[in-house]
Amino acid sequence: MNLQTDYLRTFIALAETRGFTRAGRQVNRSQSAVSMQIKRLEDEIGKKLFERIGKTVKLTAEGNILIKHAMRIIKEHDDAVRALSKPDLEGFVRFGSPEHYTIGVLPKLLARFAAAYPDVVVEMRCENSDEIKADIERGELDVGICTQISDGGQVISHDPVVWVADPGFVMQRHQTVSIAVFEEGCIFRTWALEALEKSGISYRIVYVSRSISGLIDSVRAGLAVAPIIRSNAPADLKIVGLENGLPVLPVSNIVLHKTKKVASEIIECFSEHIIQSFGEKAQALP
Repeated sequence: MNLQTDYLRTFIALAETRGFTRAGRQVNRSQSAVSMQIKRLEDEIGKKLFERIGKTVKLTAEGNILIKHAMRIIKEHDDAVRALSKPDLEGFVRFGSPEHYTIGVLPKLLARFAAAYPDVVVEMRCENSDEIKADIERGELDVGICTQISDGGQVISHDPVVWVADPGFVMQRHQTVSIAVFEEGCIFRTWALEALEKSGISYRIVYVSRSISGLIDSVRAGLAVAPIIRSNAPADLKIVGLENGLPVLPVSNIVLHKTKKVASEIIECFSEHIIQSFGEKAQALP
C-alpha cells in the first residue's frame, strides 16, 4: 500500500470542506481531479472513505480512521521538508487577524515560524475581519485571516460560534437574557443579535468588550452569556444552546487572504504555516 502525499492532502481538504468544488479550491485542483484522486486513494486502500449526502460528503468509519493518520503524515512530511531546506528567508511580513483567532493557535504558529525562520519579522495587527480584508486590498497588510463575510480568499478552517455561560446558568421561560458581546463591527455580535431577534428572545446587552478575555470574564462573573467560537470556550464554562432556550449560531468559516500587489516567498511560506496550524487545530477539536 502506497499512500501518496498529494492524495492525502486532497483527502484532508475534502474531509474539511465536505464538497469536491470547495476541496478543489483549497488544493488548487479541478473538481474532477479531486474526484479522481479520492477514487485512486480508495482503490489503493480498498475501502470507501466518503459517503455522499446530497451535495456534500462525510467520512466513513474507515475515513475517520485515516484522517488522523493523514494529518500526521502530512505534518511530518512538511516538517521534514522545512528542516532540510535550510531556511534562508529574511525580511518581514505584515499579518492581520481578529482577536478571537489570536488565542491558542496563533501564538504557537508565530513561535514555530520564528524558530524556523529567525530572520523574518512578523508584524501583527488585530482588527475586525472587514478591516483586515480592506487593508490587504489596499496593500497595507500582506496576509490576513478573517471570518468569511464575502467572496474571495481561501477557506482554511471552520469553527462553530456557540453561547458560553456560567455552569449554573438556567434560562427561565420568557426571561430577558443578559448577553456580553464584542464592540459594533464584529460579525459575531451581529450574528448573535440577529439570532436572538429571529427567535423572538428578549435580550439586553450588559457588557461590551474589545477583547475575548473581557467577554469570558463577564461570563465567569455570572453577568451574561456570550457568543464565541467553540475552540475558545474555556473548560470551566459550559456551552449552551437549544436545550437551554438559546438559538443556534452560524459556523465561522476562517478565510486566508493574501495581497495581490506583492508576490514573495516569505508571504507564501507564512501562509503555508497558517494553513497547517489551523488544520492541526481542526483535528484537535472534538
